[in-house]
Amino acid sequence: MIQRASVIHQNATIYHYQLVRKIPIHQESMLSYGIIALLLLGFQFAFYGQMGAIHWALGLPAIALMQWVILRLTMYRVDEGDDRRWGWRFRLPWTGYLPTQMVELAQFRRLHRHLIWLGICTIALLYPWVPESLLLSFICWHAWLLAPRLLILRMLRKAKRNGVLRLEDHEVLYYHR
Repeated sequence: MIQRASVIHQNATIYHYQLVRKIPIHQESMLSYGIIALLLLGFQFAFYGQMGAIHWALGLPAIALMQWVILRLTMYRVDEGDDRRWGWRFRLPWTGYLPTQMVELAQFRRLHRHLIWLGICTIALLYPWVPESLLLSFICWHAWLLAPRLLILRMLRKAKRNGVLRLEDHEVLYYHR
């Protein structure tokens, strides 16, 4: 019995996370973020009429689906099955396929670097076949969905890569191991 206890003690792993930074998400920021989406609707309606508004409404789910596919393919290729920590979120400012638990900052950066460029390339490939208002809607929704994530990555650009990130509704928590 004593020998077994010493084996367990030697192989035990204890995770210690120290909160390094807490980034609050202010109500004014979320209000501004929502107003930007409504301004896009107004622009689409003013320049393209009713079809612009329809394309605005179709653009968000289409881009969210495209981002989901890119993230899943990138996770499958790069990070073996770490998608259990990711899921759909529908509250501002975290809309789309995002981490629902703690995720390594380096992984979050890498996935979003792929997401930015592959998303832009995918939208550019659609250029010959989709109407101008739908293409504009795709570009704007892609930027709109990525904006809060990129702002957080910008704020944490000097943070150590081996830290972990947790996205809460009203704050972002950065822990270091």
